[in-house]
Amino acid sequence: MKIDKGQNGTAAGRSAPAAVPDQGPRRYRARINHAPVLDPVRVQELAGEVHSQSRLLEFLNLFLVLLPSRVANVVSSLDARDVQAASAAAQSLASSASMAGANRLGLVALLIDFELQAGRMDRARETGRRLGRDAGELATALSRLLTGC
Repeated sequence: MKIDKGQNGTAAGRSAPAAVPDQGPRRYRARINHAPVLDPVRVQELAGEVHSQSRLLEFLNLFLVLLPSRVANVVSSLDARDVQAASAAAQSLASSASMAGANRLGLVALLIDFELQAGRMDRARETGRRLGRDAGELATALSRLLTGC
């Protein structure tokens, strides 16, 4: 699978590595704003890992299908102020986003979890408000990639 950065809405080049918790929320936010929606290098790596174009497409399609429910799980848990459920949902979203090359969405999910672990539910909920927009941008980029547009 050849990835044309101009066609999938991603930023050029490899993104910065994921933020680590001791860097704090400001660094997470700065990275989020500069992270590509979809990392073409990670998608190419994933293609090499699965050793099959059809398996790659199957994985990315499944990720795209499950994306709305994963985002909804985070948002509904935040709305319910259920720290444990929101943290688990955010970690799950961050992990799957990382595997799919969804850098920005993964960083948002990590920031939500970081805020929850620090006892800042209101900040986590504030950050959670951007999940829908970021997931929508990712869905568009993935759809373009999968259809070759």
